Amino acid sequence: MRRIVPCLLCMLLILTGCSGNPLPEGMEEGTLLSAGWDVVDQMIRGNYETVAGQFRADVEVTAEDLQDLLESAADGAGDYVQHEDGMVTGQESGGERYGVAVLLCQYREAKVLFRVAFDTDMELIGMEIRQQ
Repeated sequence: MRRIVPCLLCMLLILTGCSGNPLPEGMEEGTLLSAGWDVVDQMIRGNYETVAGQFRADVEVTAEDLQDLLESAADGAGDYVQHEDGMVTGQESGGERYGVAVLLCQYREAKVLFRVAFDTDMELIGMEIRQQ
């Protein structure tokens, strides 16, 4: 389990190396933003099993991994307050093109940034969460 969380983080650092790139053909900004906010909402509500079940079959992640990821990233940020802002970007890694929803949330003491990656079939393939 401890090995999977760093792998997710490393994958997302690779996935989000640049911002503002066009989305892969067939992906729509509104759909990607909506799907990203849905994942963020589920994470904030503590529905980690639900989110873990949304990952593409070849991505191994557990509810515990996701809980650890959010708790670590939001440590000291206080309670969730509201959604702030969001944008999307296209990325490519290993020949695979995908879209990333970059979503900013306001917590009581800090802002928390979520990067939620989806393949062109809108299957969840990665997530990064960090305080701003």
